[in-house]
Amino acid sequence: MKKGLVISLLILMMALFASPARALVTFGVKGGLNNSKVVFSPAIDMPGQKYLQGYCFGAFLSLNFGPVGIQPEVLYSRRGMEARVLLDPSDPASLAQARMTLDYIEIPLLVRLNIIPAGPVKFYVFGGPSYGFLQKAKVRLTFMGISEEEDIKDDFKSNAPAAVGGLGLDIKIPLLFKVSLDARYHYGLSNILSEGSSVPTDKARNTGLSVLLGISF
Repeated sequence: MKKGLVISLLILMMALFASPARALVTFGVKGGLNNSKVVFSPAIDMPGQKYLQGYCFGAFLSLNFGPVGIQPEVLYSRRGMEARVLLDPSDPASLAQARMTLDYIEIPLLVRLNIIPAGPVKFYVFGGPSYGFLQKAKVRLTFMGISEEEDIKDDFKSNAPAAVGGLGLDIKIPLLFKVSLDARYHYGLSNILSEGSSVPTDKARNTGLSVLLGISF
């Protein structure tokens, strides 16, 4: 993963210095919602497994070279899942609600293609690698109205590479700022479980759909 990050940063630096006079550079902030899930392999028997509604926010730099642009981002992103689990496998009445949260600092390095590059409104598609660095990992179990939370960071690797792709829209407000809206899919590329993890399966990866709103200048 470190080699991939170095290669991506080198490509970004070459793009920055290749034609700086022609690049339109904007800086902005964005935030939105993650609809995320952890996919296990082999699957774990958890009835009612569903997507976790989390948040995502951060900053980005956009460099547009006509129809093509480069957009590195730094985001704080909450991922995870919700499910129901049996506290006692032999007792069907011991069904508890589980909520697992994985907080990452994510660095997507995106290439964007402007579909309609002229005028105040621009549609674009984008994609690229994303590198996640785990900050916190917790699970909360709720049974009969009583909740307990446990730190599970040791069960997960400290990094999580992924591929990101989606669609976006820029709207330029004359003399003020630019508003952006994008929807993106996040697909984990590697096993996020640490060696010796207590999670009862071999592999796990993050997936999810995010919607983000941004303002840039």
